[in-house]
Amino acid sequence: MAKRITVFQRVNIIALAVGLILSMFASLSFASQTAQAASAYKVVGYYPAWAAYGRNYQVEDMDVSKVTHINYAFADICWNGIHGNPDPASPNPQTWSCQDEVGTINVPNGTIVLGDPWIDAQKSHAGDTWDKPIKGNIGALIKLKEANPHLKTIISVGGWSWSNRFSDVAASAVTRDNFANSAVDFLRKYQFDGVDLDWEYPVSGGLPGNSYRTEDKHNFTLLLQTIRQKLDAAGTADGKHYLLTIASGASPQYANNTELSQIAATVDWINIMTYDFNGGWQQISAHNAPLYYDPAAGAAGVPNAATFNDDAGVQGHLNAGVPASKLVLGVPFYGRGWSGCAPAGNGQYQNCTGMPAGTWEAGVFDFSDLQARYINMNGYTRYWNETAKVPYLYNPSGGVYITYDDAESIGYKASYIKTKNLAGAMFWEFSGDRNKTLLNKLAGDLASQGGGDTTSPSIPGNLRSTGKTSNSVSLAWDASTDNVGVAGYTVSYGSSTSNATGTSTTISGLTANTSYTFTVKAYDAAGNVSAASAPLTVTTNAPSGDTTPPSAPTNLSVTGKTSSSVSLSWTASADNVGVTGYTVAYGSTSTTVTGPSATISGLAASTTYTFIVTARDSAGNVSAGASIQATTDPGSGATSWAPNVAYKVGDIVSYGGKAYSCIQAHTSLVGWEPPNVPALWSLN
Repeated sequence: MAKRITVFQRVNIIALAVGLILSMFASLSFASQTAQAASAYKVVGYYPAWAAYGRNYQVEDMDVSKVTHINYAFADICWNGIHGNPDPASPNPQTWSCQDEVGTINVPNGTIVLGDPWIDAQKSHAGDTWDKPIKGNIGALIKLKEANPHLKTIISVGGWSWSNRFSDVAASAVTRDNFANSAVDFLRKYQFDGVDLDWEYPVSGGLPGNSYRTEDKHNFTLLLQTIRQKLDAAGTADGKHYLLTIASGASPQYANNTELSQIAATVDWINIMTYDFNGGWQQISAHNAPLYYDPAAGAAGVPNAATFNDDAGVQGHLNAGVPASKLVLGVPFYGRGWSGCAPAGNGQYQNCTGMPAGTWEAGVFDFSDLQARYINMNGYTRYWNETAKVPYLYNPSGGVYITYDDAESIGYKASYIKTKNLAGAMFWEFSGDRNKTLLNKLAGDLASQGGGDTTSPSIPGNLRSTGKTSNSVSLAWDASTDNVGVAGYTVSYGSSTSNATGTSTTISGLTANTSYTFTVKAYDAAGNVSAASAPLTVTTNAPSGDTTPPSAPTNLSVTGKTSSSVSLSWTASADNVGVTGYTVAYGSTSTTVTGPSATISGLAASTTYTFIVTARDSAGNVSAGASIQATTDPGSGATSWAPNVAYKVGDIVSYGGKAYSCIQAHTSLVGWEPPNVPALWSLN
């Protein structure tokens, strides 16, 4: 992915002085940047910490009037007192002691720490005094938010270079708690509005020296659920909603290695990294971020051409259960290039021999650099791929081919976001578009939809108790409504909170014979939160003296399923007093039933769920759990594949007990069965 280079070389005194002078001049317009983002869509821009070094692109240089959120990249994870990645394959194979803005700190494994304390929080910007506690890029971001009330800032953790410890963090409840607690501390201390996990990648992929486990698939979900719980509790105390997002890979492998539907139920949105599909790591030239599949790329042997494009990446997430309203499309403000490319096809889809010098690193070009020196000048001619909807350059001298995005391709991607009802756009990164050509186009096209979503959901009504024990209370309420859609609910009682995706939940771990007052708030994907419901006071039952849990349910089995439901049954548990009911949990969602069977509805088609069933008695004792996995059937739109049928993009068929989505319009023939032609069909 693009987010690879993390520079920590200290520039010399003269360069620092020049940068400081430029920052002082830029800061003169700081207070005047108060224009509100006018889009119903999210526009999320990354600012990399190292842009303030050799690139001399300061926080103050960003035009934040056209974005809704800034992702600051990157914070890292402390492990055994150090952070960084010593992997020789890393662009920056160094480690440092874990520090804050004051100095070295002693923190537990899994703690989020500053990536570069000097540039992050120590370097003085114009107007900073010697005794200001938080300076640097983060201090400048705080000042930007003060001048631009619409703006939210998010700390991104990890990235290409620093994903080496995510697997270790996610592997245990202790380190998951450490990470989540430190996320709360980091947001409060440095005044961020949320945290973004950029794990590249769970299970496999990324740098070869990163820690990996097959258990990453589920552990990632558990880590995010733990963070969500801690953020919600902090948000209740602080009177705000803290954001939780991830940067996801666009490949089928990423969808297979994560529980995307459960992740989507936990996070506020997902930034899909729909770029870096092709680059200098391969010999054949192709496009960095094609919007659609070009069959000519597949015919030329471009790796994974049918799935490595924006549309396939988005559809893969949608098929995995991610709502369109929680999916943000990634767009690159940079291009990638090859040299020594054969002239056929103007260098497109040709074998090449090397990489040209780029703007800051070999083979990578800032868009503003392409504007200044390459596009239709100095021997380079711009061409357009009508199928993939992206431009490219070719210079016969040296056979240099450069793939990139410009205002025209950004326009098609903005239109795609609207057509697909996606949540918005994310871009990497601000300094690549110094003339603001791409940002103006992206924000302008998305802003044509209308004003930003500032409408809160309606107040949840009819909060009521549906059951109680000596240590638990079951609650239900009427659903809220929202102009875009309710993302979930937060139940508050005292200083504690609990999240629910549906309109019911069971609060456990309570004290016997004690009164608790509960309220419920609804929130949407934009972070708008409703007012609290009318309070409900419930007194838990008196202690029974019974501390014996029921026996675990046995013979758990799947008795039926559809595209949106799974039916389960099990052998009833035994208890010394009597079983009062069962809880069926799946991901962050649970439901309660009284007998040894349940039908779980509202599931995503062609998605694998793990169900855990526990029994409880009237004293609140809970049994050990029984678990089973089940995969829902293909969606109702799926029909059996057949030859001589005209299929269009988006059609879903079943074949061999599996569901496939059409990714290239065609008329089917014998021999073109979905498993045999991945260029035409994507396995759901």
